[in-house]
Amino acid sequence: MNIDFKEFKEAYKVLGKIIHPTPLIYNEWLSKQYGCEIFLKLENMLPIGSFKMRGATYKISSLSAKEKKQGVLAVSAGNHAQGVAWAAARFGVKATIIMPEGSPLTKIRNTETLGAKVILAGASIEDSFAYAQELMKKTPMAFVHPYQDPKVIAGQGTVAFELLEQMPDMDYIFSSIGGGGLVSGMGQVLKGSKAKTKVIAGQATGCSAMVDSLNSGKIKQIEKAETFADGIRVKNVSPEMFGLLKKVVDSTYSVDDEKLAWAILQLMEKARVIAEGAGALPLALFDQLHKKDPKKFKNKKVVLVICGGNIDVNLLERIIDRGLIESNRKVRIAIPIADRPGLLHQLTGIIKNVGANVLQVVHDRDSVNTGISGTNVIFTLETKGKEHLDQLLKEMKKDFPQCQIV
Repeated sequence: MNIDFKEFKEAYKVLGKIIHPTPLIYNEWLSKQYGCEIFLKLENMLPIGSFKMRGATYKISSLSAKEKKQGVLAVSAGNHAQGVAWAAARFGVKATIIMPEGSPLTKIRNTETLGAKVILAGASIEDSFAYAQELMKKTPMAFVHPYQDPKVIAGQGTVAFELLEQMPDMDYIFSSIGGGGLVSGMGQVLKGSKAKTKVIAGQATGCSAMVDSLNSGKIKQIEKAETFADGIRVKNVSPEMFGLLKKVVDSTYSVDDEKLAWAILQLMEKARVIAEGAGALPLALFDQLHKKDPKKFKNKKVVLVICGGNIDVNLLERIIDRGLIESNRKVRIAIPIADRPGLLHQLTGIIKNVGANVLQVVHDRDSVNTGISGTNVIFTLETKGKEHLDQLLKEMKKDFPQCQIV
């Protein structure tokens, strides 16, 4: 799949009349933390909360009058669905969206509110694609692919045009990869504009088929897609997208879900930004690479593309909890002790003296390892970070050497 650079310029021209540029915000907290200049490209500020409306809007704008009359069909786990629904409404086109069963309720409702018809079909995005193919045999519609379409990729690439106008001397762009539309689009615009910016991209460890493929130099498929970041839960690697990404991405890595949860929490606290898993991945990835080689990014200008903010509020509490655990600010410690008066008081005294906060205590006398005269005490504690946690464990182990994090 070859896309002429003129297509990207045309997309930027068309979308410039419809979509306002998203902010590029310097973040002082993160910049001081990492010793470089950190900027956030807030694609989550778009009307649907995601960059996906760019590609969908340009694609639908280019349809013929006949195709618009037939309506459009799309398959999506959420953000692309809302992008297609928004664009279809903008051009007065009927939209049908196939979403996997179990898609976030927020994204389903938002898509319907924008005027699209939602059909839930299949347990995975691959199942939804199969259903869409059968539906199109019965009812002709223009298919708006979430990433493997020149018009869609050209639309997504307009993010890079905006960045080049906002900060032409940026050194690095960090982005997440799902199917590859955003990264391949931005990369082609940067290469076509002869920018020296390095593109670093990543996926969730539980669904890293594209990253694994790019790093090995050959396409690799995976059986399962296990990540809460539904926006990048794409397990099948498209040969066309693999070819495009191979030309424009400088390096790729994977990040586990615990780190994604940590990054969501960091963006909330340090930037007052709500990001979904895919949107927080650039920060998680940057932190991962910075720890390995901080000198590489010293005084550099780094852009983190916050590609979406449509997080399921039902998951938010669990994600924040995981983020607190990952940052050593929440911990569960199990301590097997003799079941006699005074020992629990001694434990809470240590916790008080160190300055940790007790959130929950479980007194388990039925554990198989405690014996008749013993009990297992499990504390859920609030701490101030790794150094504070290390201090707490050190003090506890003086009197209770068998205590451990669980």
